[in-house]
Amino acid sequence: MYKMSEKPLIRADEIRERVATLAREIVDVYDYDILLSALTGAYMFTADLNREMAKAQGAKAYNKAIAFIKASSYGNSTTSSGKLQVRGLEKIDLKGKKVLMVDDIADTGTTLLGLVNLLKESGAQEVRTCVLLNKQERREVEILADFVGFEIANEFVVGYGLDYAENYRSLPEIWTLQETD
Repeated sequence: MYKMSEKPLIRADEIRERVATLAREIVDVYDYDILLSALTGAYMFTADLNREMAKAQGAKAYNKAIAFIKASSYGNSTTSSGKLQVRGLEKIDLKGKKVLMVDDIADTGTTLLGLVNLLKESGAQEVRTCVLLNKQERREVEILADFVGFEIANEFVVGYGLDYAENYRSLPEIWTLQETD
């Protein structure tokens, strides 16, 4: 059994502020062709980030493609299985494109590294990564996200798109999930 922490790890207003800042950081340094989001965990982050990048660049000047793939390595567990499952990539033409890969969290790094490798194998010219949350102490493979929203400790988190067994996604904040007796 699990229960949510007493208070949010990251409040909704902190998320909004950081996403706006992150969007400006990205548009200042990376002129990508397509924003590729890993569903389902990154859906809120991707939508907010995309809106903020449009504001930062000027809505009329912001004409970037956006696409979604389904990527998972957790299933209904709080730990990664290490087996990356990806659906939808075969429908996206990445040949010669600069890709901004957006995901919810870099934990062990295996999902992010696996996605970057798949995108390159699919013909992407360049891939840069953006994650809302980074758990550097959990990293099992050599990968650093190019753009990071928040550094967090090794705790299981839910909310703002992140789930446990498909629950908690709609929370506007990020909470830790703790084991109970």
